[in-house]
Amino acid sequence: MAHRGLVENILGHISLRVDGGRALVRCRGPQESGLRFTTADDVRVVDLDSGEIVDNTAGHYATPSELPIHTAVLAAHPDVGCVVHAHPPDVVAASLAGFALEPIFGAYDIPAAHLAAAGIPVHPRSVLIRSDDLAAEMVTSFGNASALVLKGHGVVTTGADVAEAVLRALQIDTLARMHLRVRAAGAIPEAIPDADLAELPDLGGAFNRETLWRHHLAALDRDGFGLN
Repeated sequence: MAHRGLVENILGHISLRVDGGRALVRCRGPQESGLRFTTADDVRVVDLDSGEIVDNTAGHYATPSELPIHTAVLAAHPDVGCVVHAHPPDVVAASLAGFALEPIFGAYDIPAAHLAAAGIPVHPRSVLIRSDDLAAEMVTSFGNASALVLKGHGVVTTGADVAEAVLRALQIDTLARMHLRVRAAGAIPEAIPDADLAELPDLGGAFNRETLWRHHLAALDRDGFGLN
């Protein structure tokens, strides 16, 4: 996410549900440098009920202040495996401008078009979601969608696994960026016709997920940020 510009500085976090009511969460350690420089030690096991790190070596690690984003979404949606929270600048700008992210393109990015066509709700409060009450409001805004824009704040996306949730965050970023470019060119973005949307094929998970995920991992490796 950091490599693709979805977070700035030290912002953003991600969780992955594991067994026994726990999740792997990207936490903040004593040498915190942001998502771009995440180490394996920064990923800790967190109890979803207590919100506490299960094995907090010498108390050196802290969960994100917005951990309630993750605990609330995972509790409300048992089918969700991964939750991403990021601060894409273009998405924030689009939300502040007050326009919805519609499917204004088709074949350019088919998964993003389908995501937009399904509807991407907007949570109206630009607050730090660090309490259960604020997280409950966010979950209400989320509904049954797989992605949510936080106005003046960022995005929350979900998926069965890390790849799916991160790719959805990238798709929202693409939608916002293209909306802003069209408006910067002096035009008003318009959704493509329903007939065109219906013609967009599902190219399958092997292409839209596995192949695309390998592309992003390869780009990380090339630039010296490999995950291995």
